Amino acid sequence: MTLKQIPWAKPLQGQIGRLFSRLPFSANQFTVSSVFFAFLGFYFSSMQLALPSLLFFIISGAIDAVDGAVARAKRQVSNRGAYIDGMADRLVEFLFIMSFFFYPLSTFVIPAQLSLILMLFFGSAMTGFATAYAEHRHVADSGKIAAQPGIMPRAERLLLLFAAFALAPIYPILASLLLLAGAVLCFLTFCQRFWYFAE
Repeated sequence: MTLKQIPWAKPLQGQIGRLFSRLPFSANQFTVSSVFFAFLGFYFSSMQLALPSLLFFIISGAIDAVDGAVARAKRQVSNRGAYIDGMADRLVEFLFIMSFFFYPLSTFVIPAQLSLILMLFFGSAMTGFATAYAEHRHVADSGKIAAQPGIMPRAERLLLLFAAFALAPIYPILASLLLLAGAVLCFLTFCQRFWYFAE
């Protein structure tokens, strides 16, 4: 079960959307601000200030969880908004993953940097591409896309990255183990999506 499938997730999102919809910002403005906070996180990582960096990435992730709920609460749901949100998600994830490269990471089976590259490629890029290309080539309708499987979708990837980032300065080997697990799960998720749409 993914985070989106948890029974209380949708009602909670509705409440969050109603709460944040009272602010004078559109859903797209929330989305763009998530990228801004991710850039701040990346900046602090470049200075090897892990705590403020993690804080800004957490804020960015929290805003990303809010923007869709705000769009629904304000009746601003649109294809353009979904497109902007998807592009912002990829950029935020790229900045977060690249931030790890400013810190010394241990090797666990393979170098942690290779795990990060694999997560970026199979998790952020190829998993989403498998879905988008299936839709583009009319291999799947909206119902099949909505039911697509995934061991490690984006929300789960971000939680794993948050944990690895928090552990990296203190327990670099444990952080590297988490990143390796994330790389394997991202590859398996891509394989799931590929076979699901190809069959």
